[in-house]
Parts: sequence; structure tokens; C-alpha cells
Amino acid sequence: MKKLIFLFAILISSIGAFAQVTWSENVAPILFDHCTTCHHEGGIGPSSFMTYDDAYNSSAGILGAITSGQMPPWPADPNYRHLVGENVLTQAEKQTIEDWIVGGAPSGDLALAPAAPVYNNNTQLPSVDQSYQTPDYTSPATNSDYYRTFVISGGLTQDRWIDGIEIIPGNADIVHHVVISYDPTGAGATLDANDPGDGFQSSGGSLVNGAKFLAAWAPGGGPLWVPFGFAQRLEAGGDLLVEFHYPAGTLGQTDQTTINLHYSDDPTPREVWYNPILNHAPGILDQNFLFIPANQTATFTETYSVPAEITLIGAFPHMHLIGRSISSWAELPSGATEPLISIPSWDFNWQLSYNYPQLIHIPQNSNLRAEAFYDNTSANPYNPNSPPQLVMAGEETGDEMMIVFFAYTYYLPGDEDIVVEPIVSTEEQHFAKQQFDVFPNPNNGTFNVQTFNQRFDKALVTVTDISGRVVYESKWNIPGGMHTQTLELDLPKGIYVLHAEGQTTHESERFIIE
Repeated sequence: MKKLIFLFAILISSIGAFAQVTWSENVAPILFDHCTTCHHEGGIGPSSFMTYDDAYNSSAGILGAITSGQMPPWPADPNYRHLVGENVLTQAEKQTIEDWIVGGAPSGDLALAPAAPVYNNNTQLPSVDQSYQTPDYTSPATNSDYYRTFVISGGLTQDRWIDGIEIIPGNADIVHHVVISYDPTGAGATLDANDPGDGFQSSGGSLVNGAKFLAAWAPGGGPLWVPFGFAQRLEAGGDLLVEFHYPAGTLGQTDQTTINLHYSDDPTPREVWYNPILNHAPGILDQNFLFIPANQTATFTETYSVPAEITLIGAFPHMHLIGRSISSWAELPSGATEPLISIPSWDFNWQLSYNYPQLIHIPQNSNLRAEAFYDNTSANPYNPNSPPQLVMAGEETGDEMMIVFFAYTYYLPGDEDIVVEPIVSTEEQHFAKQQFDVFPNPNNGTFNVQTFNQRFDKALVTVTDISGRVVYESKWNIPGGMHTQTLELDLPKGIYVLHAEGQTTHESERFIIE
């Protein structure tokens, strides 16, 4: 009898605990932080989670997706390396959602719910400085994949610097991937002129001689961006070459893709390159050739010796359907190993680009390495062939690839101290090392502010008195390198604090006026 009373007490306690979990106070914050970027009206998610009714109607699907690990989609392993924008539910967050659903999914007091986020379905960039559109094109792909490159004049009369580029397919169902290169030579325009219709037929993967890789889109991908102070250069007079891969069976379907650019606000950014440094080319692939026989699994490795000292900004792995996992790391001359990216369960439908929250210094003569595992058996649910067939390296969807793109720049001392975003799972924020000094100190109200920044920054500079009242406020353009600026303030004697807050500057200095 005592056992029955005890079990009944536990049951009542559990029901009470479930009843305390509500959408308004407990679940909405989790959904807004992790899910609604895709699951909102007009987003790429199949349903919206923006309101209580939305979430309630989708509760069964939400529970299944989070318990299976399918959602939220974050293929990268956070235990291997933390990355910007890491979208991983904690165990406590998963339990909160499960308790809410099992407890009947109560709304709670809707007035207590946080304000719903606002989304712009036209772009994920902070702003769009230039937008281009490809021609409205109908795919001719019947029994084989088809590649078409469109030439779009950049319309630039002077060099421009971009730190964000976004590719938005008009019909993502028929676009296997998009590769954009920048051609300052005019060679792409010549190929276009010699091929009837819009653009020219291409073979996939190869750039026009003299063009440089700019960006790529694959399913699930968002904008490619680099931190403030870094950018890719677009030379005046060049053309965008936009290559599309249309898979077999897309005959008659149309697409018109939008390309958005964001220009750097830094007048003197450091140049960034974005290249497939690790790939399955001879001399980089450690094996003779990338091929996976039918009904077999295989592991391949790649090695690239870095000829110069560089700084890594981000990475973008790429495989097709037979690939099941891929990871990359750097072997440093010191003997140390630097983990770079790991995708333990590859999903072709979620190919994301990743930025490092803290830039990574790679010394000269380091080896960039990658390892990939392929499963060409019927146990692989994504295998495009039934029964399995020999799969080799190639451009088509049924072929395979092993590529890791890296965004990088030449190394400068202090790069490894530049923090793009606080590292996930730590509460303390770390910023780039900088020098920030007031002299003379004490002073009579006229003094110098000396800065030594890694790069140009726009900062709001304030002076507050001992009570916290703002007595001076101004926007400063702080150049990179050493800089001294004089301030003359007509203020009473006392203790003051000068504070500068910008994209990279987060500094305070106390001074005394006598």
C-alpha cells in the first residue's frame, strides 16, 4: 500500500512539473532562438513555429525531430570545434520541449511570451548593396546532368570589396549547386558570345582561365561572409560567372536566381581568398583515385602543405550522396594538431559554410589534412543506386567528391587573438587584443587617446562621470594601427571613464581631471 501511495505521489508530482512548462515562458524562447529562422511564414521550413497555435499544431513533428536529432540542422560536431552560429539544443532544452508536449502543450499566459523575431525573407545579409539576377532559364537536363554558366557584368567602375555574398535560387528543387567566380579578363563574355542563348554550356567545376572562385551554394546553404575588416576584392570592369548544375530529370523546369552582395564598411580591408584547398585532385588525395566499388565502404585522406603563413577564417566541406562523414585538421610544424571541422553524419541536404569564432593561425609548412568515409552499400539510405554501382570522382550527383573549401588571408601577428563571436558554451566574452590609453593622466581636461587596433573600426566613444552620467559622446573612425586623437573637455575636476564600443573595439579607461 505504501508503494502505491509513493508511486501515486510521483505521478502527481510529474504531472505538476509538466503543467509548469508552458509555451509562453519556457518553449517560445527556445523555438525563437533555434528554430524560427527557418520555420516562419515564407521561410524554408515546411511550417511556422512563430505563434502558440503554430507550435501546438506542429508539436508531434517537433518532438520527433528533436528526439531523433534531425532538428535543428547543425551537421558540424561541436565537440570537435566550436563554430559561429552553432545551433545545437542542450539536453535541458530538449527536455523542456518534451515535458511541454507530454504535459499537453499548455499555452501559459500569452502576455508573458517574448516578442517574436522579425525575418526578412529577401535576404539574410544585414543589408544588400548590390543585387543581380540570372536569366529566367529552363533546364534542358533529361537523362544526364547539365551545366550552364551565365555571365553578369559587375558594372563596377572601381574596385569594390565584399564581405558578404548570398545566393538565392528561385527554384531550389532543380539546382544541385551554384558556383560563382569573378572574371576580370573578359574570357567568360567571349564564351557567352560564341554560344547561342543566355550564357554558355560548361563542364562543371573548372574556372575560366584568370577567374577566381568567389562563392558557392549547395542545399541548406546560407550567405558566405567574412568578419569585419576582411573582404574579397572585385576588380573594376569584371564579370560574375554563375555556373549552375541542373540534375538529370529536371527538363522543362525553370529557375531564376538572385545574388546579393554586401560591401565592406572598412575602407581598407584585408584581402580574403576562398578556395577548395583540399580536394580529390592528384597530389592532394593521398590515394591514387577517388573511387568506391559497389557494396563496399572506403576511407580516403588528403594532404596539402601550406607554402605561406596564413590565417583561416572559415571552412566549407563538400561531398555527394555516398559520403557519410568528413573531417579536417591541421598538422603544425611544432607537432601539434589543430582541429578545423568535423561532419560526423554527412547530409547532402544541409551543406553549410562555417566561420571560426576565433581566427586560426596556420604556420608555413603546416599540413592541412582531411579524412572522409564513404558507404556504397545498400545500408546507406542515400545511395542513389539500387543495387549499388561503382562510384567515382565526378561532377554529377551520382558521382562523388571530397572537398574542403577554406576562407583565408595572409597571417599578421595578432590574428589568432581576433574573436569574431564569443565561443559557444562560455559566458565570458573575449575580444581582440588592443592598446587603448589616455595620457597624460591625470590631466586638466585636455588629453590624448592612443589606440592600436588590428583594423579600422567605427566606435561610439563616451565619457561618463563618477555617477554614470554621460558628459561626452561622439562617433569615432578608429583606423588600424597606431593612432592618437586629442580631446579637449571643459569638465569639473573629478574621476571619469572613457569608453569605446565598436565592432571590434570594446575598451574602457579611467582618468582624472585635476
